[in-house]
Order: sequence, then C-alpha cells, then structure tokens
Amino acid sequence: MKAKCFRCGSELESTARFCPNCGTPVSDPQSATVVLPSDEAGDELLQRLRLMLTGEYEVEQELARGGMAVVYRATEVGLGRVVALKVLPPDLGLTPRAVERFKREARMVAELDHPNIIPVFRVGQSGSILYIVMKFIEGRALDAILEAQGALPVHTVLYVLRGAARALAYAHQCGIVHRDIKGGNLLVDRDGRVLVSDFGVALRAADITLTADGAVIGTPPFMSPEQCAGRRAGPQSDQYSLGIVAFQMLTGSLPFHADSLPGIMHHHFFTPVPDIGLVRDDAPEALTRILRRALSKEAGDRFPTTGEMLAAIEAIPFSDADRRESERILQQLTQGDAVARISTRSLPALPETPTLAMNLRGAPPSRRHRLIVRGGGLAAAGLLAGAAVLWVGRASHRRGALDPETVHPSPPPVAPGPSPQQASASRAAPGGSGRLRMLTSPPDAEISVDSRRVGVGSVFDLAVAAGARRLRVRAPGYETFDTTIVIPAGGTVSLGRVALRTRGGGT
Repeated sequence: MKAKCFRCGSELESTARFCPNCGTPVSDPQSATVVLPSDEAGDELLQRLRLMLTGEYEVEQELARGGMAVVYRATEVGLGRVVALKVLPPDLGLTPRAVERFKREARMVAELDHPNIIPVFRVGQSGSILYIVMKFIEGRALDAILEAQGALPVHTVLYVLRGAARALAYAHQCGIVHRDIKGGNLLVDRDGRVLVSDFGVALRAADITLTADGAVIGTPPFMSPEQCAGRRAGPQSDQYSLGIVAFQMLTGSLPFHADSLPGIMHHHFFTPVPDIGLVRDDAPEALTRILRRALSKEAGDRFPTTGEMLAAIEAIPFSDADRRESERILQQLTQGDAVARISTRSLPALPETPTLAMNLRGAPPSRRHRLIVRGGGLAAAGLLAGAAVLWVGRASHRRGALDPETVHPSPPPVAPGPSPQQASASRAAPGGSGRLRMLTSPPDAEISVDSRRVGVGSVFDLAVAAGARRLRVRAPGYETFDTTIVIPAGGTVSLGRVALRTRGGGT
C-alpha cells in the first residue's frame, strides 16, 4: 500500500523524498529531521521550489513579484548558467484546461526568436507549480527607470518604442499576443537594448478562479478598454498598452489615476487621454498622432496591424546620433547613474467620475424609472421645476467622454416612456444595432438588456439591437435600476457609472 502525503493527501512512491504535488519533504519517522535554515521560513514558495527543483536548478533569491507570478534568480545545474525562473503559484487556482493552455502557449513563446524578446529556455511543471525558465538579463525594468528619472528625451522615447514595437509586431505575426505590456515587462540591459518579457503569460480572467477579493488579471493602468470589459485581448490591446507606456515616458506620469479599480476602468472606457502638448512642447506631432490612434477607446480605431504602427513610428526622423545618445542614456539609467532631467508641466486634473445614482423608493413598480436615453447621453423628461439636468453626453458615435457631474436625484424623476406600441415597434423595426457602454457600482451588479444577462460590473461597446430596450441593473442588498433606453443604429449609448442605492436609503 502506497503512503500518502500528510499535507495534501497525494499518493507517494516508496522511494520518493518529496511529495510530487506540494513539495513537502517525505521522511521516515526514524530518520534524521529535515531542518530548513531559519531565513527561509518566511517564504514557503521559495522553500518548495528549492525542494522540488533540486538537482536541476539552484533557486537563489526572489527578484520580483506581481499579481500573476513570482520571478526568482536561479542557476541551471547542468549548464551552470544563470536564469530567471518565473513561477505561477498554485494558489491562483488554475483549472486543468487552463494549465494545458498555458503550457501550450508558453511553448509557442519559447519558439520566438527576436533580438528584442527575452528568450525562453524551458516550460515546466512540478506538482501544482508551473514555471518558465528565461534568459537572465543584467539590467533594469523600464518602470523602475521612469520612477527614478521621470520623463525621457524624445529620441530615447522613440528608441524604446522602436524596440518594443518591433518585438510586438513580430510576435503578432506569429499569432501571439502579450496581454500585459507595461514598463515592468520592458527591460533595458546594460548595453541599452530594449527587451520585452513575459509574452503570453498573462492569462485571461475567465481561466482563473481568483481566491483574493478584488484580484484582477493584468495591470489596470495599462489595460485596454476591451480587457477591462473582460474580453479577450488582441494585437490592438497591446497597441493600447504600449501607447500608455509611451505617454508615461513622455510625461513622466500615467494618463489615468483613480482610487479604485472601477475608477480606472471608467477612465479607460470614457475619459479622453490628456493632451501631451499640455505637458511638454518638444513632442513631435507625428508621435502624438500615433499615440492618439493607439489609445483610441475602440480597438477598430487603432492600427489594423502592429506592423503598421511600427512603420509609423519608424517614419519619424531618427538619426544614428539619436540612437547612440539614446543607448548611452539608457546605459547610465540602467546602472543607476543620473542624467539631465526633462522639464515637464503637470497634467491637468482628470474629470470626476460621472455617476447616475438612483433612489428607487416610492416609484410605482410598473413605471419605475422609465427614462429615455438617446444617442450618447441621458435625458430625463418631466423633471420637477428647479431640478438639475442629469447630463447630456457628447455625440454618440465613437465617443465616450461624459460631463463630470455626479447626480443623486431624490425623489426620482419619472419620465414618460414610450407607449407599449411604440416600444414594440421600435424593437421590431429593422435598423441594425448600436452599442452600450457602462459601469456599475457595486462592481458585481448584474446587467441585463431585455431580460437577457449581458454582463457583471461593466459592459463596453456591447452590441445591442437598435430601438427601445429595457435595461436593468441589480445586486443583492441594493435597489434595482430599471429603465428604458433607446439604442440608435450605428451609435453608442454611454451611461457612465450607474450607482445603485442600498435598500433602506443609503448610497
């Protein structure tokens, strides 16, 4: 009869020294006690890695830690070379299907061969731990450089963009999307060369059972609107994220800040990117045009291919002297040396998050919030004298910014909705489709259109048949938001953030 691991219950071979699933040492009660050095006691994952990879890798120390993985410095025993070991901890709760997909995609990444992409040597699994072995780069991550230095010279920004865009264009041609482009995944080595790391590592949220409240997959300040909405990322998503990095390099700051994840998502959905010309005067117009296109709210408005984005970047004048100077500056910054700082002005304040907070008490159930939404804004008819207008959004098609107002109407205005005959005719009338864009508070509220569930927490450019549609937003412990909206054919209805009131009158 086989023995079982006392920690996880897995069956053990009689000759096993460690549990193949959790890495727990397997020792005979009569044998000497296994003692780990006291300085290792605080890092259980590091202990497990050292035990499970004994003989293959000597895991030395942690280099970086993120929401998806932990990176360690290690030495490959057989070849004696230093490597970076990227580990996906078991507490991510990956399903067997997600594990297989991760391994398949990681093997594809290992086949990438490009001077601006960090080589992957091996993809492995030890028990419940997945890991990727990559080339160890002596250098510094771009985000650390920007944090210490601030804005970079224009020619240095172009140098970094050229290297990153070349890597992305090549990977996209190979059918691989990065999905987590940010300064932390752009490394600069000691020669000043730009390298992209972690291709294909950022798994979709749908593939992961999150164990921590509020955990998200990806890095919110760099996520494209479609990623915020839970859609699968494509090449245009990488373009958007690279545009955010470029904005940060030019201004020394991220374009969007908020105190919460819904706040950042709202900016990605609705808020126009601040004008770089307000921050510095030397940014070439050709570069700002590229960034405006890459940072379009809709993926279809970005570059059809990343190769075209790269061609546009490389069309901006960039001499050999610019290249040499950029390499020199990056080499100094990588080594921690000081260089002349770029003078920039402060970014303008972002607009407050527009919120529609509805108090539903006292409204007859049959007429509860029959509000008509046309184009890209919200208009409520029949308001009491002196009541404030909620807001009127900008033109609907391909626009998302709303006026910075927060509205808490109480008692709620009741607007005359369409007659049943009108609503029926509108639903039945052929007219193509429009799109709906909105966030909710609380972020786990269920959104339904015509009694069909379409999202939780947010929808971004959801295709909806044109005409009058019944919109409902509901969450346990909150009053239901129930209204009628009119979706124009070919247009976008942008509702901003719909904030439900708690039952009993609170917000």
